[in-house]
Amino acid sequence: MIFWHLLVLTYTFESDTYVSQIAFRDQPSCANAMDEIFPTLLAEYPDSMAQCTKTDTGSSWTIRPKARPVK
Repeated sequence: MIFWHLLVLTYTFESDTYVSQIAFRDQPSCANAMDEIFPTLLAEYPDSMAQCTKTDTGSSWTIRPKARPVK
């Protein structure tokens, strides 16, 4: 089974901490998005953080083929 990955962005603005989460179907997609988004976030908010975390929720079912119906 393939699991969702969340891009978690954390930053502080005027003493308040904000967290944003964006869901991606796989780790490579999440990592690519993080590589694009995080440099901009870091330039604006020096105490920011970004990470991809795997969830327990499946983004698709198993890749095994379905059984043929019994005739």
